[in-house]
Amino acid sequence: MRTSKSVLALLLALVFALCALTGCSSAQTPGESAAPGESAPAAETGDEGESAGSGKMRPTTNGKEENSFTVALVDQVSTLDPELFMKQAEDNIIVNVYDPLFYLDNDNNIVCALAESYVENEDGSVDVTLRSDVKFHSGDTMTASDVAYTFSRCSVSPLCAPLVGAMEITVTDDTHLTLSFPGANAGAGFHELMPYLQGMCVVNQSYCETIISEPTEDLGLNVDGTGSYKVESISDNGDVTLTRFEECWAPATIDTIYFKYVSGSQETAFEAGDLDFATYGATNYEIIKTYDNVETREQVLNNVGFLVSNCVEGMPTADQRVRDAIAHCMNVEELASVATSGAGTPAYNLATPLVQYYDDVCEHVTVDVEAANALMTEAGYSESNPLELTLVVLSAYPDWVSACEILKAQLEQSYFVINIEQLPDSSRIFIQDFDLALTSMGLTTQFTSYAQLFDLETGLNLSGINDPQIQAVFDAITDEASAQAAMKTATESRAYIPIFYNTTFFAFDDGVNAGPFYTQFSAFMYRDFSWK
Repeated sequence: MRTSKSVLALLLALVFALCALTGCSSAQTPGESAAPGESAPAAETGDEGESAGSGKMRPTTNGKEENSFTVALVDQVSTLDPELFMKQAEDNIIVNVYDPLFYLDNDNNIVCALAESYVENEDGSVDVTLRSDVKFHSGDTMTASDVAYTFSRCSVSPLCAPLVGAMEITVTDDTHLTLSFPGANAGAGFHELMPYLQGMCVVNQSYCETIISEPTEDLGLNVDGTGSYKVESISDNGDVTLTRFEECWAPATIDTIYFKYVSGSQETAFEAGDLDFATYGATNYEIIKTYDNVETREQVLNNVGFLVSNCVEGMPTADQRVRDAIAHCMNVEELASVATSGAGTPAYNLATPLVQYYDDVCEHVTVDVEAANALMTEAGYSESNPLELTLVVLSAYPDWVSACEILKAQLEQSYFVINIEQLPDSSRIFIQDFDLALTSMGLTTQFTSYAQLFDLETGLNLSGINDPQIQAVFDAITDEASAQAAMKTATESRAYIPIFYNTTFFAFDDGVNAGPFYTQFSAFMYRDFSWK
């Protein structure tokens, strides 16, 4: 798909038209939940459900009666460290228990969170005044020293490591600090680094020092944030319970958030009345929209679904010829349609159209089984000696499971034998315990963030590939041409073969005033939710 220059310009304007005014956005103050009977503002695309008296009703939880909210957790959490987490499921919890200095709203305005205000200086530095009344869940008061300590953790963070070397923090007193940007001449200033700044959720230095000996160590499941919710419990079965933090600077309305671990279909769990909210594929979304007691929304994501090959040395898929053969077997259009129930867009670039400098610069590999066979023959395989591979996929995404069945048939046209294995969580994908994996990931709107997928030090290199040439093209990114060169090199390594850009569909109990889905977080902040 080639994006026209006019459309691309519009997309980039939406992504990068950051608020240039001194101080904070005039958007809804974080934590100001909608009044009973009113809907909170949202940026999702129009659809508010089709409950036109169909008579179809789903069972419901007791959420409204007990002022709780139950959502699906489709992956088990292994850490709630805001700088070191790697799973979307962990992020969904972290954004509710920790806060950054600022975040970007859906119009890409800079909104103050733990910062009360800021002033941009002529030299590019930014003077920040912190809120003076912010408490951690432990009862400690947040100070500027906690912000500086948090910054010291970024050197090993998959989310905010780009701040290191590009930003410095000078503490003036407990509520004042200055952000300076020595890399500003290379384009790494306050606005450009905001996607990473909002990933720097502030931790309590004194608390952390009782848990870890070095700032860069993992806090694990130890949590002391400033967010609207605090962790009440983490069960052995994977469930996580959050309770409202009464002293929060941004108070929530709902008392308890239940993250219920669902290893199967969350659509089924929602329709059975086990959840108040679920994400949907396009096909079943059309069905759930007809229920009288359900509201629906949809959101285009900065997220790409791809096939990961295990490129660890010694693995058969570490051979570029094998990966190229896989690509020649894949009908991306068909796979994208099945994996998204027809709602996604076929992808030919690891970057999404929301990423700066995106263009359709990568090769569109055509289905060519003869070419695949020739490559497999070179690699030592044949019809009588096929390559047997295990393809893993999360069972929580039935559309992805269906796409894997299609992919199996496509690959077995050549010299492959594919065994599909459904996983209850993504832990095996992060330790390269697979041959092929169908998954998805959302990174920032700067393509430099995608370097994490190829860097063995980040923990996000799902493929385990170690190719200095790919790292070199990321290091060389300075402008549009070099960014697109990196897109082409990284994508055509076939370590991650793009399949689809997704639209996510939400269904929730119609008694809920649902808050906005923040596209930069790819999550809901549940402090914006309330029951009608």
